[in-house]
Amino acid sequence: MRSVPGTGSPWLRRFHAREGARLTVVLFPHAGGSANFYREWSADLPEEYALLVVQYPGRETRMGEPPVDRMEDLAEGAVAAIEECVSGPYALFGHSMGALVAYESTRRLAKGPLGAPVRLFASARCAPGREGPTAGVHLLDDDGLVAVIEALGGTPPGVLADHGLRSLVLPAVRGDYRLVDTYRPTAPAPVDVPVTALAGADDPSVTPEEVAAWAETTTRGHVLEVLPGDHFFPVRHRAEVLRILARDLAG
Repeated sequence: MRSVPGTGSPWLRRFHAREGARLTVVLFPHAGGSANFYREWSADLPEEYALLVVQYPGRETRMGEPPVDRMEDLAEGAVAAIEECVSGPYALFGHSMGALVAYESTRRLAKGPLGAPVRLFASARCAPGREGPTAGVHLLDDDGLVAVIEALGGTPPGVLADHGLRSLVLPAVRGDYRLVDTYRPTAPAPVDVPVTALAGADDPSVTPEEVAAWAETTTRGHVLEVLPGDHFFPVRHRAEVLRILARDLAG
């Protein structure tokens, strides 16, 4: 596996160096997503925060690797890289599937040498242990899978009509949906980490009430933020999401 410059690990990407940062924010992409989803966040965050993005196998810089379709393997790979590359205070932010991976990573990191993150941000996903809207999606044919992707608003209609592009993109998407569908948290005890949950008011896949159930995952307090937009509200309302992130990390 090829390491990404600046981190020493293929699991993490760094878009901007922040040598004087007081805290590192580690970001986890959505199903089918890649590190580039967060590229513009890196430039927009205040200088006091360094940003690392998890790069799942099977896309972008890791296109030659098979996708990981077991939560245990994905979380353990991310945790090993975080423990290797991060020192000092840090927080985790996950969008959609990434929220579940961030939660499982939090549970593992809390038991390791780095210790727990100072905060967990969970975006556009119902809480662990609750069946989400993606049940059975990985079993759909390619047209059905593309229809689900387009309905969420992350990919403009027609982009995935090209069969060559589909052959590059859909294996990772299908593997991610299989991972989510087969994910069963073991002994889902609350983490001793404060949680900020974010929801899109018009998200067709999960309601704000379902996102609010992240309150059950923590013993340290919970904040719910509902923003305008669909499943990909962090794209259209990035400035507001980053404002919330910086506010809760400062607190």
